[in-house]
Amino acid sequence: MLTQTPKPSDLSDDVTNHPEAHEHHERATLGDDRPDARASAQRTDGGRRGDIEGAPPTNRAPLKYNPGKTRLLRFGVDSLYLSYPGVLSKEWDQKLAHLKELAQLEDELSQSIAQVTICGHLFEVRDKGAGRFSYVLVDNAYRIQASNARSKSLPLAYVQISSEYLTHAGIEKAEDGLRNIVATMGMVNEPANVSRVDLFADFSAEYQMDAFEPLRDWITRVETMSLHYSHGHFSGWSFGSGGDIVARLYDKTLEVEKKSHKFYLHELWKAAGWDGESQIWRMEFEAKRNALVTLQLPKLAHLLPNQAALWRYLTENWLRLIDPADTDSNRARWRNHPLWDFVAAVFDTEIEQAKLQRFNPARLPEDERLFVHGLGGITSFMASRGIEDLGEGVGEYLHQAKQYHVRRSGFKHDGMERYVGRKVKAKNRRYNTVNNVQPQGDENGDA
Repeated sequence: MLTQTPKPSDLSDDVTNHPEAHEHHERATLGDDRPDARASAQRTDGGRRGDIEGAPPTNRAPLKYNPGKTRLLRFGVDSLYLSYPGVLSKEWDQKLAHLKELAQLEDELSQSIAQVTICGHLFEVRDKGAGRFSYVLVDNAYRIQASNARSKSLPLAYVQISSEYLTHAGIEKAEDGLRNIVATMGMVNEPANVSRVDLFADFSAEYQMDAFEPLRDWITRVETMSLHYSHGHFSGWSFGSGGDIVARLYDKTLEVEKKSHKFYLHELWKAAGWDGESQIWRMEFEAKRNALVTLQLPKLAHLLPNQAALWRYLTENWLRLIDPADTDSNRARWRNHPLWDFVAAVFDTEIEQAKLQRFNPARLPEDERLFVHGLGGITSFMASRGIEDLGEGVGEYLHQAKQYHVRRSGFKHDGMERYVGRKVKAKNRRYNTVNNVQPQGDENGDA
């Protein structure tokens, strides 16, 4: 077990993808993949070669690093993927197979009842499996990939716990609920294995993060590093993409605004002292199953008490930002940049972190989609009919929509109601909001 910082030799550079892994993780680093935004360079440290992707950094003088302007805002586990060795019960195999078949039908009403409630969670059952897993169940807390009852090599379930739910519930509570769900579906033989964990630290710092020289200022055990630019801004660095360990240092404020829209983080950052304007950077390490097994952290019970030790290994032995010394030709002896000393120590910090107070297991559309994009059809209708008053426009829209659906349904007066009813039921399933079928038994297991 990893109870102290391991030696560099403890982690193999030979990287292979864990067969259980189904990457359903939104990429955090914003990047520009256009050909004219790429450049490459040769690494000179240790004879290794690496590609540097993205526009090269400018030669402007960097801001002087000011430790007093650096503030830690949050740290912990952002993404967690667990697998549960065991066997799906025959009853649940039949139930999920039936729901999957319903999801594959062309009829929207049949698709809409491809749902199942387990331990209070209303899951959408997808029309396809994932990789070698036969079934996929999704809500806003968990994405569960389940094997069929005949499988001998796969775990019963491979699950991603959403970062939003982890922010609300914490690891122990989120896993406790998940274990109950999986145990409802079959026989669990062992405690949870960790298939992937993403450790992170969010901080503000008065410093130009693109001022570092790729081949001089970073010491890393991988052969590739990339610079990313997005929306006219430098957005971050990434190291070792595709390997068993991947690191990213990126502009989290930009990523939230332009990509993930996880605006609930603003509230949590402000609780930790964010002024609402300063740029926030996230240092993130993604460790997959092979690396965790090598580091003797295969089970969740091993990982939980050793998060700080894992972070120390990653920031001391796997990746370092250094302060070059012209008097010493051995880069390994160069001291850390003061910013990196700050980053390396964050998991040793004892601070009370705010949790997300409200969490909805439903996957609701954003308000912008409802109240901005959703008005697109009405405003188009009003412009096409020469109507400028909103009240008149909405009323006339509904009147003409009913007439249209009467004609479309063969002059059945309930044409529009039937059409809207089908669409609402389909979105009940997609958003995990309403169970379209009255439960026939215990809510803990029956659809």
